[in-house]
Amino acid sequence: MTQFVAPGATVGIIGGGVAAYELARAASHFGMKTVVLTPQAEDIALQAADYGIVGSARDVHAFMELRDRSTIITYINESVADGDMLADNLNSAQLPSGTDILAFTQDRYLEKVFLEDQKLNVLPYGQVITPDDIEKVLMTIGYPSVIKPIQKAVGADQQLILRSDVDVWRAKSLLQKRPYILEAWLDKPRTLSVLCVKSSRGLQVLPLVETRQDHENFRGAVVPAQVDGSVLIEVLRIAEKLGNKIDYTGIFSVEFFLTAEGSLYVKKVAPGMRLSGDILRAVGRSSQYALHMRAILGWPVPTLQIEGSAVMLPLTADNVDAVNTQIQLKDKWRWQFFPQGNTLRGELSVPGPLRDAFAALDATGAFDVDGLTYVQQLDSEGDN
Repeated sequence: MTQFVAPGATVGIIGGGVAAYELARAASHFGMKTVVLTPQAEDIALQAADYGIVGSARDVHAFMELRDRSTIITYINESVADGDMLADNLNSAQLPSGTDILAFTQDRYLEKVFLEDQKLNVLPYGQVITPDDIEKVLMTIGYPSVIKPIQKAVGADQQLILRSDVDVWRAKSLLQKRPYILEAWLDKPRTLSVLCVKSSRGLQVLPLVETRQDHENFRGAVVPAQVDGSVLIEVLRIAEKLGNKIDYTGIFSVEFFLTAEGSLYVKKVAPGMRLSGDILRAVGRSSQYALHMRAILGWPVPTLQIEGSAVMLPLTADNVDAVNTQIQLKDKWRWQFFPQGNTLRGELSVPGPLRDAFAALDATGAFDVDGLTYVQQLDSEGDN
């Protein structure tokens, strides 16, 4: 059972950006002090922290300072922490979330193996160590496919889609000396995500969200996702199975691909908060950050009551003029802003029936919502 942490303690947060900024703010609402460890001196998360440490989580001196200043420590996702360093230097009371989930989520190949061991449907894949391995794996997978570094901490700029022998030749010339994974590629699948919060009192699966991604860039989210009932039942089954299997405390997500033919594939499992999860604030009375904080502090986690539906969009510098105009016109639109210095300026959530929300956003002529695609889904699945 997670140890109860009383107000006045210090929460150490590994990682930066919006997630760490919001998590530090949530911690302060529970009466906690915060220490943020991030490699960027200008990171916005430092503005919300009581104390900041600039450095890598894999730097021993920076990590030890974080440990010595913190009552408990949490990490914002699987890419920011060194699982071995955490396991070697922290006990379960200091690290409520543990490292079990990091053992497979930091490595794309191990993640696939783990999911297959749970008898879950994943896209065909293979490991690539040398350039010659590409053709061997392609004999099984075929085109199109995508090659990625096995370690998730390596960025999207190291990924390459293979559609022909010409792309294979390019991949061989660009391949660096690190292991890769080659997996089948789906053109324009629907992407679904479900957040779960696990605490000493059990597992809570939150509403299914549909997201829009442009490579690694978040473009929007819709809740609830408009899917067939059989898909929703399978998502819930998978989320509960994984939640019961993983030794973990806090928020984690399970992401899926859904094809036009109705095939559902598990895309990934990830500890910590996701931008798409912020949409829950528009339809619930809490946030993913507050739920995560309650879980790791050993406080009771309430059942999130969901009311209605919503569309959420990220706000960037390109939206500034439109945002300033719409703030004065839309009294029911919900705005969330972040300090300057972050690429993401904020988030806009539009609650209400999805068809009405998309129509209102489209009418502004200022927000890219992929509205036509969603309207087609509403026509086929039934309006919310």
